[in-house]
Amino acid sequence: MSFSSDVKRELCKLEPESPCCLKAELSGLLALSGTFLSESDGGGLRFRTENADVMRRTQELLAALFGITPLKSVMSKKGAGNIYSFRLLKNQTYNQIMRTLGFWREGRVKFSVDPFITADSCCRRAFLRGAFLSSGSVNAPEKSYHLEIETHYHGLARDILQLFEDEQLTVRSVMRKSNYVIYIKDSEEIANALTALGATDSALELYSIKVEKDMINQINRRVNCETANLTKTANAAATQIKAINKLLASRFASDLSPALLELAKLRLENPEASLAELGTLLTVPISKSGVNRRLQKLISMAEEL
Repeated sequence: MSFSSDVKRELCKLEPESPCCLKAELSGLLALSGTFLSESDGGGLRFRTENADVMRRTQELLAALFGITPLKSVMSKKGAGNIYSFRLLKNQTYNQIMRTLGFWREGRVKFSVDPFITADSCCRRAFLRGAFLSSGSVNAPEKSYHLEIETHYHGLARDILQLFEDEQLTVRSVMRKSNYVIYIKDSEEIANALTALGATDSALELYSIKVEKDMINQINRRVNCETANLTKTANAAATQIKAINKLLASRFASDLSPALLELAKLRLENPEASLAELGTLLTVPISKSGVNRRLQKLISMAEEL
């Protein structure tokens, strides 16, 4: 099961809230997964989802608020999974549902966010929860950080953006083909959004995975840095040893000063030693920079041969 499915399962198990929040959540569910049917098809509304938990949650809300439990139909998808759907017939109950959920506007029915339904913070979060359950997804944090809600309707997308902003949650929007996508890519903001929707366990799991990933990345950076430093030191030592062997094999070996000769022999005897370690091994210890200057002198002399 995907992380997104786990989040939705957690949200669908939330205990029933006050009637106003149940109404706001159902409004979000139907607005994002509902489709108005044409008069030639008999009118009304069809609700569709690929998630069995979301279907059950929607039926429970309809039963709690309106005393109806529409029969669902199940259709197998090509490949794997099912599509669950039910239809609200255009009758007196349907009209009551549309008005109660804030979909009756200016003498007709359309999907939008009713400011009276989402006046309180708890109701705004409930509507966003329903919207996410219907048309949202969130990537597994092990892979990447991305949460989104998608809709066909420009006005509805605008309203959802405003709800997020009212709840102090930072979101962005983009067009994807003919759909409007509201998304979050920052891990902290995704965790905040999941907490606001009610998926606190999932938010904690995201935090835990993020901490683990950050620690692994930090260790990898440190290892890479240390490996690079070791490689740099080894390459420098190899260059120094090659120059020293060239000098000692030439007729100019006798011209080396006692200090340079002592350092040259120490480098040959200690190929893996750092400059600081070589400095402490000298008869008269010197600093790391002093050792570096002498070795550079030896390299320069070898290059002149």
